[in-house]
Amino acid sequence: MDKTIEASIIETVSACEAAILTTIDGDYPESRHILNILNSDARDLNLHFATTKDSPKCMQIAANPHVCLYYFNPENRHAVRLFGTMEVTQADAVRRKYWLDTWINFGYKEALDPKFSILVFTPKKYKFYSPELKEGEV
Repeated sequence: MDKTIEASIIETVSACEAAILTTIDGDYPESRHILNILNSDARDLNLHFATTKDSPKCMQIAANPHVCLYYFNPENRHAVRLFGTMEVTQADAVRRKYWLDTWINFGYKEALDPKFSILVFTPKKYKFYSPELKEGEV
């Protein structure tokens, strides 16, 4: 990946408060808003998200781990689609690492709450758009 584009993609991911996560539900894609809190200082594109263990997205990921993350920064009109795989983990070390006390507002009691899970995204390819660079992909 070109270093200029990679830096722009990481900057876009870091700047966005949320992303759109698309999973596959049977024969159809299903998209939803997902908080990007854990990636506000992203240094690479191995991204993490908090979720509830029994959510529909977790069941869809278990059936088909191929997902798309879409980020759009309206300030500079940069957009990125990241394609890759996602896994759901309840590993204690991972949940402790990404625990934020604000997760209590979402009904979790602590990092090791049985409902609290982390989604781990591994990128495989991307499509990036900026007014300056136009579209690039790997």
